[in-house]
Amino acid sequence: MRLRYSFVIDDDPRFLVEGEIFLRTLLASGVASSDIVAQVTARSGGAGKCLAARFGVRAIDLPLGPDKAYCNKINQLFTLAGDDFDVLVACDTDLAILRPLDRIARTDVVRARRVDLENPPLHVLEKARQLLDFPEQPPLVPTGFAPEAMTYALNCNGGMLLIPRKFMRPLGETWLRIAQTLVAHRQLMERWTNHIDQVAWAFAMLRLQLPFEELPLEYNFPTALAKKIPADTYERPVVLHHHHAVHRNGRIRKTGVRLVDQSITEANRCLRRHFNVNLRRIASRLWNPASR
Repeated sequence: MRLRYSFVIDDDPRFLVEGEIFLRTLLASGVASSDIVAQVTARSGGAGKCLAARFGVRAIDLPLGPDKAYCNKINQLFTLAGDDFDVLVACDTDLAILRPLDRIARTDVVRARRVDLENPPLHVLEKARQLLDFPEQPPLVPTGFAPEAMTYALNCNGGMLLIPRKFMRPLGETWLRIAQTLVAHRQLMERWTNHIDQVAWAFAMLRLQLPFEELPLEYNFPTALAKKIPADTYERPVVLHHHHAVHRNGRIRKTGVRLVDQSITEANRCLRRHFNVNLRRIASRLWNPASR
């Protein structure tokens, strides 16, 4: 089975720092550069393509999504239509992937991990459901780390989505249409407009009734929540979702949780000696306000 790992570089300098982390850890895991694609927006200028070129990774132009911000992942499902692979791994850039994901990828089901918290709350999802004319409430589950809060079973963290190639076109088309509708009625999302991409994905999956299997926690591990997660509920993380928790030297911040920090230490070994000096300066400015 051949996977294609795809991530986005937009105009915020954070994407360059996080892109370096993403690429160094993924390549160190043994994934070939030919299996990685940087999806670069026009507003990122030449910096995104230069970053990809340094690592021998192909860069392709990515049209902006309907909200010009958080929905940029949708178009990844169209830009790779001519590529030969079995499963797309559509990634947020703020990930460190420590092992190839072949053992968890499947060609017959879409895989992702449910949301950690009630983002957005159930009442917001219900307003979106009514707008989109879904007659019945989908199955409900507790959120990952706020079990008193319920959410749709398909309300998933968009940080990493594993999508079989055969589902990419129909899912992309439906996802895009629903996102466009939600953007046009963004007031219904209240203060959770940055979750339109995630919510539209859930309703696209529901509309198409695509087969789904949830990912284990260690394959999209939120480092910011490490101290709140019971230690006996997961194995050593394989995919670290660090959510910008990066030191000004370009390394991922540790959490104080031993098992998680073992993975962070492994990731940081890839960054210690070879992190690009110019990106280190960017990181220093971004995460050290006194130096701006």
